[in-house]
Amino acid sequence: MFRRELPRLDDETVLYHTVLGLLGDGLDRRTIEKALVRYAPVDLDLLASCYVKALRSVQAQATARNAKAA
Repeated sequence: MFRRELPRLDDETVLYHTVLGLLGDGLDRRTIEKALVRYAPVDLDLLASCYVKALRSVQAQATARNAKAA
């Protein structure tokens, strides 16, 4: 019928939470990048920045859980 182009993934908040969720599901960086690029055009610099922030957040949460368990 009508072909509708997907919007570009260039919103930092949306991209960050998407990456954070996919990391939480156990996906690695390469898989996340491939999936998002196939879904819609992605600002790759922003994706890299969001990935680093999300990874730091996941690591901080793990450290807090370990400290609480000890």
